Amino acid sequence: MFFTQADCVTIGTQVMREVRMFDEKLLNKAEALYIRCRLDEAFPLFMELAGAGCGRAMYFLGEYYNHGLGSIKDRNETEARYWHGKGAAVGELLSQLNLAYMEDPRSEERAVLCRGYFPSVVKAAEAGDIVAADELGDMYLYGFGVEKSGKQAVFWLEKGVEKGYWRSLNALGDMYRLGEEVEEDGKKALSLYRKAEEMHSREALTSIGFMYYAGQGVDFDEGKAFSYFRKAAGAGDLDALFMMGRCYMEGGAVEKDDRKAADCFKETADRGYPMGMWALGQSYLHGIGVQRDEKKAVALYQKAAGMNLAAAYSALAQCYRYGAGVAEDKAAAVEMYKQAFALGQGLAADEIGTMYLVGNEILPNVAEAFRWYEKGAEMEEAASWYHLGICYAEGLGTEINRDKALEYLYRAYAAEYPGALEYITDNMQIRLQ
Repeated sequence: MFFTQADCVTIGTQVMREVRMFDEKLLNKAEALYIRCRLDEAFPLFMELAGAGCGRAMYFLGEYYNHGLGSIKDRNETEARYWHGKGAAVGELLSQLNLAYMEDPRSEERAVLCRGYFPSVVKAAEAGDIVAADELGDMYLYGFGVEKSGKQAVFWLEKGVEKGYWRSLNALGDMYRLGEEVEEDGKKALSLYRKAEEMHSREALTSIGFMYYAGQGVDFDEGKAFSYFRKAAGAGDLDALFMMGRCYMEGGAVEKDDRKAADCFKETADRGYPMGMWALGQSYLHGIGVQRDEKKAVALYQKAAGMNLAAAYSALAQCYRYGAGVAEDKAAAVEMYKQAFALGQGLAADEIGTMYLVGNEILPNVAEAFRWYEKGAEMEEAASWYHLGICYAEGLGTEINRDKALEYLYRAYAAEYPGALEYITDNMQIRLQ
């Protein structure tokens, strides 16, 4: 039998259509499993699809490795970059977006990329893609490529919630639990987490543990909190394992055991968890649960700082400031504080302000002190409210302004900052009822 060129084209088109239909069915099946948090069932399907060149599957694989999902458990940035990079190369929008997220959060390049992808993510979400809607919710929540909007974040995350998407359930639950861009509502948060818990989401288990730990939306119960943390940690959740370490360090839910706390922190650190590196560094710095070793502490802080953890930069600043594990270097301390501030830590701005104000560590500069206190105050740092109030009261780096002094001192007092009440009473001559 002979085929004309037209026959070959027709047959080829039919074959491609059949392959495409098969791929689409397999992709739909994999996505449905993923959305219901059946992650280990979905993973091999995404691998098969990615091997056939499916960019959407590459996006999901990037997410598995970026967040340590399912049996993978531990985050692997190299693999995450690999799969998101492959997805981006074949035009997968959500891979392109998440590859942008991997840029330095302080860089302009990241901001430019996110702004560029934003309209396309909106278009995909409006077309009914709930995974894109979930990503769009994050963009609005954190201000990635668009101005922050709690209202818009809730709107788009609810699209995923309506379809039972475990990530949207957890993300919206986090917003209500933490009061991020919405009014805090423990009951709403718990309701969302419970739905995700039904799908065996380890993230939901951890979050419910947090709620028992804080007595938010439920009665305070350290025992139940620890039970949830242990269950989530057993499923591979590093936040939960870290919190087990805190429980051992504090006692209450379990018998206080600094050694077990350090062991928990070490396991999270070994598995690439930056907060665990910081906590283990604190253990080494102060000799809690481990033999004191300031150099090991500094090495851990440096590793966590390399992963853009603000607390690690602040810890490094303290080490340089006081010569713990490194040679004393006040200028380096200021630079470390600046990095912490750039990553969102208001207290770092306050520390810089104090170094400039006191002037026994670096050249005194009251104008710079005032400027840094303002930066900290803008980030609602209570220490900066207190110090800014004193600056206005005493004319340090600015003109004396009693009204502004009282405004900031009252804020510090309302936040229960030590010394605020005494300053208002003794220096401002005002008695609070």
